Amino acid sequence: MREVTAAFLKHYNEERPHQGRTCGNVPPRVAFPTLPPLPALPERVDPDAWLTPLNRKLYLRHVGRDGCVDLDLATYYIGPQLAGRTVLLQVIAESRQFAVWHQDQVVKLLPLKGLIGQEMALSDYLKSIQQEALAAPRRSSAPVHRKVRQPSLWSEGA
Repeated sequence: MREVTAAFLKHYNEERPHQGRTCGNVPPRVAFPTLPPLPALPERVDPDAWLTPLNRKLYLRHVGRDGCVDLDLATYYIGPQLAGRTVLLQVIAESRQFAVWHQDQVVKLLPLKGLIGQEMALSDYLKSIQQEALAAPRRSSAPVHRKVRQPSLWSEGA
């Protein structure tokens, strides 16, 4: 297996023409004989850094009969007074909350679920995301209790 892989890598990087614009129809190692070194991986990471680019983003949701809305993998309780109504959930990254908007006013602030809340060692973070990835198939095969599954935080339609 190692011999076959080594032969493939030699052919792929040093012999075959590459049709990408940056390579100019020559093999990648010919087009770029020396590449700058990659930066070192950080020792610590912020597992909640994904929140910053979503700051002030709005998500339209329908409040169910139980007074709840679903957003990504979490259910948030809004309250029975808004059951059957539509609300906007706005990400407030600085305070790690959703502002719940209804009829042009904030009616509730909800803490975001699923945040870690602190930096962690890279090795611990890698273990954490590995466990999350292994759990994902179990979550997707679990029965859905709500009739309508609303789009994820990351979907284009949100």
